[in-house]
Amino acid sequence: MRVASVLLHKTAESKVKKMFRADGGYGGRGRRGGGINPFFYYYVYRMYQQYQAVPNKPHGTLVVMAVMAAYYFDAFPLLNDIIGDISSACFSPAKILRDFEFQRLLFSGFIHGDELHLAYNLSSLLTKGIKLEERYGGGRAEKFVLLFCVVSVLTHGFAALIAGALFHSGLFDGDVYYKATYGSSGVLFALQTIVLGENPRGNYSFFGLQVPAHRLALTEVGLLYLMNPSTLNLIVHISGILAGMLVLRPTKVINMLKYIFGFNLFGGLNSNHREREGGRGREGRSAHTHLIGKRCVMTGLSGTKAPLNGTWATVVRENGNEIVVKLDDNTTTRGEIAVRRENVLPI
Repeated sequence: MRVASVLLHKTAESKVKKMFRADGGYGGRGRRGGGINPFFYYYVYRMYQQYQAVPNKPHGTLVVMAVMAAYYFDAFPLLNDIIGDISSACFSPAKILRDFEFQRLLFSGFIHGDELHLAYNLSSLLTKGIKLEERYGGGRAEKFVLLFCVVSVLTHGFAALIAGALFHSGLFDGDVYYKATYGSSGVLFALQTIVLGENPRGNYSFFGLQVPAHRLALTEVGLLYLMNPSTLNLIVHISGILAGMLVLRPTKVINMLKYIFGFNLFGGLNSNHREREGGRGREGRSAHTHLIGKRCVMTGLSGTKAPLNGTWATVVRENGNEIVVKLDDNTTTRGEIAVRRENVLPI
């Protein structure tokens, strides 16, 4: 994402539009008159190799990538007429909430500031699109295109609401509300959350560090904020994660929340429900899903077991509401411990 250097106050509207057009045409695309950045061609070559290496071609992903590239390079005037220039398509919480310019929720994800910005996001989109189309696409390009559009609207919708709430609460100044930004980074975080939410096992290499899959998105958000400390960008990136979680099945969302916060969000409700059920508790236990042999994560532990929250384990035995797991944590000598069923988060 790139943050515009001006505030979109109504009194400065003409100045804003002039600045957005300063780099020329529909875009303020960031070209300096010296030709295309040579690194752009390197990214294109790498994407071509990646595309050729997969047997099932991600046609829907290519459609979205083509729209982004065509808009940036002014390839189709009609497309640029539909999306508009940066001043009318970038993401601005004030313009969305105050002036009801809802087209920004969708179009801001297709805008990029320069060739490297475009190339990096295209490469990231291709990687995620290959995985998602293989899993969900079923050979139909329109499915991924629809997913991208829905996620873009959700991401920027969440971001606008959060930014508006922070501004009107007085916690932040006008920058978080009146500034503008553009790019598909928030949407990419949403797609990444969907990919990792379906398979949160294993570690990923991130600048030489081994990061657990379920922490990867938040790690990237933190690093991007350190590289570019923009509150509005941070809000958009976090909103992308929220949008990705919303697209996942509700049970997946609950499990991810339980894991992130380290406790059973609905423990009290479940406990009260068991008390009300009384004599039916034994029957309810028999209806539990069998977990033996399944991978899981410890969550909601307290007391001396609290440090084990977040530890991976394998279920070895279960007896009603009691679960015995074998811990992966090499720092403990206990090996197997007994916990309650609500302290086990199956993955």
